[in-house]
Amino acid sequence: MIFAIESIADCWDEVMVNAEAHWHETEQFQNGEDLNPDKSRYVQYEEAGIYIQFTARDEGRLVGNCGMYVMPSMHTQQIIATEDTWFLLPEYRKGRNAIKFYNFVEDKRKEMDVVDINMTAKPANNASRVMEYLGYTMTAYQYSKHIGTDYVRSLAASGS
Repeated sequence: MIFAIESIADCWDEVMVNAEAHWHETEQFQNGEDLNPDKSRYVQYEEAGIYIQFTARDEGRLVGNCGMYVMPSMHTQQIIATEDTWFLLPEYRKGRNAIKFYNFVEDKRKEMDVVDINMTAKPANNASRVMEYLGYTMTAYQYSKHIGTDYVRSLAASGS
């Protein structure tokens, strides 16, 4: 596999194929919403220097991608990296492929003077095992509650 940093504008269509697979594996079950990313916002964030698209390719085919936001923490002013998405096609999750991809992404973030890396792991896959192997520690439980537009409309109608 070849790892790189690529422009999101240049690899958007390929990333979206993986994003669709990732969405169905880990996200859609939560509330049944359709995947609907905004390419222009990703490009804007990349141009502003706060979004980085990492890729993993096998013979030219995009088999993995990792989008990261890199910016100073609002609390400490230290440079932090926060995952947008990390995905590797299931057939490439064997051997040390995932570890090599994580290591590549980490090495590049170190070059950017990143001091903290924030990643998530969904219950639907074994990403947490790989992250723990690589020295990541659980720092929080993350909860999600879908309140939907009907709930927001009802609050507005009631004057709350």
